[in-house]
Parts: sequence; structure tokens; C-alpha cells
Amino acid sequence: MSANIPFEIQEEIIKRVLPVKSLIQFRSVSKQWKSLIHSPEFIADHSVNPAQPYHLLVSYTVPSVQVNYVSIVDDDSFPHHKFSPNITPTAKLVTYPLRLASCHGLVFLYGYSRDLANGLIVLWNPSIRKSVGIASAPYGYGHGDVFGFGVCPKTSDPTIVKITYLSKPYKAEVFTLSSGAWKSISMNLPYKSLYFISQQVVIDGVIHWAAFDTSVDKAPCKIISFDLTTKEFGEVELPDRLAWGYRYSHISKLNESLSVVGYLRCDGRPQVCDVWVLSSENGNPKPSFTQLFTLKVKPSVNKFDYTITRFRKNGQPIFEHIPSRDGSHLIELGVYEPCSEHINGHGTYGLTNSYTESLHLLNHADSIIQ
Repeated sequence: MSANIPFEIQEEIIKRVLPVKSLIQFRSVSKQWKSLIHSPEFIADHSVNPAQPYHLLVSYTVPSVQVNYVSIVDDDSFPHHKFSPNITPTAKLVTYPLRLASCHGLVFLYGYSRDLANGLIVLWNPSIRKSVGIASAPYGYGHGDVFGFGVCPKTSDPTIVKITYLSKPYKAEVFTLSSGAWKSISMNLPYKSLYFISQQVVIDGVIHWAAFDTSVDKAPCKIISFDLTTKEFGEVELPDRLAWGYRYSHISKLNESLSVVGYLRCDGRPQVCDVWVLSSENGNPKPSFTQLFTLKVKPSVNKFDYTITRFRKNGQPIFEHIPSRDGSHLIELGVYEPCSEHINGHGTYGLTNSYTESLHLLNHADSIIQ
């Protein structure tokens, strides 16, 4: 770019560049450009741009082989534009990731590390091939821990919260990347016994989990929240229909809003699920849940257990299901077609999450924090 153009104007032009790959290449143009792109302010502003490219990340494990990942670009070409993201050495250490979450372009992985013979948390940015590992407590299935991950909107600090809910009282700890350490915090929730669903949703700097109050008959659904800025827990109030009226419920994100999906089918078919969204209507300053639509799914032969895993950027629901009952644990992904009420599989198998492109961790070396 011409040296006659004031740097302030050059800066505004660079800020409009969305693809991370282009920004990484632009660093070689000049020292000023590199300094700008590496600045915390630029990285933070870039990560919250709603026009960022959107991806679905699918993880799957081949027996006796490390976990593999496929990134599917969520645009008009969906689901045909696929590629294998570059996996960092630290991310490769997570042999069997049990939990995936994402926020501001960072993917949260938690699972067993064969090399460390322990549990390992990894924050991975697949767009720039950077990651940071956090050694966790001894790993074991069903140990009663639930994790949440997000980026603080005030400080842009990647933050992890861990809840140990099998102990009484509940124990909670928070880890921030800037401190590199865990800190105990109070939960102050008025429930004697909660069972958490591990899938999380981050909306406006607040982590949400669905949980069930198992101390009450029929275990009503609750939504527990954690504010990444104040580091305080809370609860999102649910109407009785959502708390008590469904066989099973879980949360997701739909057009940047918190949504709840409730399933009605017991033994009957087709499967029916209602989609609710938390929003403000008619000038009411207090958000409330509104039933957005109902989906009816006609099952195909040898396909069972449909659940909405998330929504595409355009709002189209993505389902996951077990293709057969032959003992295989492969999970196939499919897109719901409202006209036919069928789910069309695309030959993609595995656990899925979504992420946007960002520059977070650009200034961090690939490492493990003990």
C-alpha cells in the first residue's frame, strides 16, 4: 500500500479484512501492519465482528488412531466445502475429547491424554494453528465435573469454569489464561442436587448450561448461568412448559440468542420437538422465552434417536443421530428439510461444534500450563 496514504486510513482498511489467512499474510507488509494485527485491541475487535466466516467443526476417532477433525464452511456451499484444519502438537495430545465448546474462534477440548496419563484441557485456534494446554486433575469418566468456556467481553481473557457437582456443597473453580491459575469461587445456587448437561452456550459474555433438579420428582429443567465479567453464577427463569413439559430438553444458540429444544416423543412417531428462543418483545425490558416453531421428523429405516445438535448460521437445524443399532457408536450429522420432514444425511460422522475465525492466541506459544 502506498506510503503516501496516512496510516490511520490504512488501519481502517485493514480492520475491514475478515479472513484470518489474509491478515496473517499482511503482517509481512510492514512493521506497522504487524504491530497493529498483533495488538490486543485489534484482536479483540476482530473476534466480535458478526460477519466473521463461520465453520462447523466435526471430530471423530478412528479406532487405535488419534482423533481427526473436519471443518465445514457454513455458507451457500454447505456442506461441500470441507477441509482438515491444522492440528497443533498440544491439541493432538487429547486422545479422546469428551467435550467440545467454542467462543470467539477458540475451541475448548477436554479429554484424556495418553502422553500425560491424565486429563488435559486445550484451547485451540484452528484458524491460526495456535493452542494452549492446561493440565487438569486426574481424568476419569463420570467424575461429576462440568466445564464452561468463554472469553470475557471486558478483558478478552479466555476463561474456564469447572463445577464439581457430585460433592456437597458444589465446588466451582475459575481459570483465566492471563493468570495461568485456578481460583475457587462460590456458587450460591439454591438446589440440593443438580445434574448438568455438558453442552454449553455463550451469549453476550454469559455461559449457560441446562441442568435438571434431581431432588424433585420428574426432575424439572433449569438453566444455570455464569457471567464471565462478574464471575458470578445465576439462573435463567423458565416458564412451566419448558421446565416440566418435555421428555428431554437441551440448549443451543440460534441467531445469537439462547434457545431451548424440547422433545415430545415417547413411543409415538414422528418425533416432535419444539424450539424456544429467549428474546425481548413488545418493548418488554425483561427477556422471556417464546416458542418459535415445531419440528416433526419422519424417521427413516434404521435411523434412531434424533437430536438437534445446533443451528447453522442461517438458522437451519442440524441433527445428529445413530444410523443403526448394530452396536456402532458412529454419530451421523444431517440437515432438516421442512418440506419433507426428513433429515438428509451428508455422510459426515462425529461430534460437532461451531466456531468463527479469530486471532486469539496469536501472541501465545504452543505450550502446556502445569
